[in-house]
Amino acid sequence: MIKKTIIDGITVVVPTLHRPSVLLDTLRDLSKQDYDDFDILVVDQSDDFNLEAQVFLNSINIESSYVHVTSFRGLPEARNFGLRKAKRDIILYIDDDIRCGAEFVRSHFEAHLATKAEMVAGGISEANGDVSERGQTGSFDWWTATPHRNFHYKKGQWCLHAPGGNFSIRRDVLRRIGGFDEHLTIGAALYEETELGLRLRSAGYRCWFAPEAHLIHLAAPMGGCRVKNDVPRYVLGMAHNRAIVIFRHLKAWHRISAVLRMALYAASYSRSERSLSPFISAIRGMNLGRKVAGSIKSDTGC
Repeated sequence: MIKKTIIDGITVVVPTLHRPSVLLDTLRDLSKQDYDDFDILVVDQSDDFNLEAQVFLNSINIESSYVHVTSFRGLPEARNFGLRKAKRDIILYIDDDIRCGAEFVRSHFEAHLATKAEMVAGGISEANGDVSERGQTGSFDWWTATPHRNFHYKKGQWCLHAPGGNFSIRRDVLRRIGGFDEHLTIGAALYEETELGLRLRSAGYRCWFAPEAHLIHLAAPMGGCRVKNDVPRYVLGMAHNRAIVIFRHLKAWHRISAVLRMALYAASYSRSERSLSPFISAIRGMNLGRKVAGSIKSDTGC
C-alpha cells in the first residue's frame, strides 16, 4: 500500500445521473483499490435519493461522501461542485458507468509523481468496442476544431486534452484556470473536457496520457447527459459548445474552416432527418456560443 507523499492524496469525484445500479458497480471497484490515500465524492443529480449507494459508501473503510443535489443539473456544474468540496491535492474525475482494476487510482497518483504533469489523462477501453481516429492520443485538429481521442492506445505521451470520464488534475491548478465552463452544459456537454484541456495549455500547464491508469467505459444506455430522440436539440448543444471552443481558442485563420466543418455536420444531420430543423439549430447554437466565448461561467468556490 502506498502511503502519503508530497502530494496529499486524491479525491475521486463521480458525477451521476439516473444510473443507480451501474453506479454501485463503479463504487465497488473503487472500494478495492490497492492505494489508500484517497476519498470518494459522489455528486448525484438524479431525481431520487440513492439510499443504496449511501449505505454502501458508509460501509467501506474509505472516507466517502454521497451528496444528492437539486440546485443544478449539468456535468460541468457537478465537476465544479466536486472542485469546491474536494479535500486532496489531486482530483480524479470518472464517469459513473465504469469498471476499473485495483491499481487504477494508484496509477493516476504515480503518473503525477513521475511526470509532474498538472493533468493526467487515463486510458479508456469502450465496452462496445474501440474506434481509432486520425491523430495521436489526445490531439486536436486546429483547422476543424476536432478533438481526437484514441485513449485506448498504449503509449504514454504528452497530449492536449483528456477523456472526460477518466482524468485527474491538481486542485490548485484547476482553481487557477477557472474550473469548468458551465456554459458548456447545453445538450450532451460535448467538448467540456476539450475546452478545459486547451485552457490548461494556454495557461502554460501540461497534460500527460497514462495508459496504465485504465478503465472500461460501459456507455450505459440510460441516464447520464445523453440527448436521445431529439436531433435538433443535440445539434444545438454541439454547435453551441463547438463555437465556444472555436472563438475562444482558435486563431482567425482556423476559425473559417472550423465553422465550415460545423456547417457540414449540420447539413448531414438535416439530410439524414429530411428536415431543416437541425441546420437551423446549428446556426442558432453557433451564434449563442460565439456570444459567450469571451467569458467563463464557473463557480469554483474561490
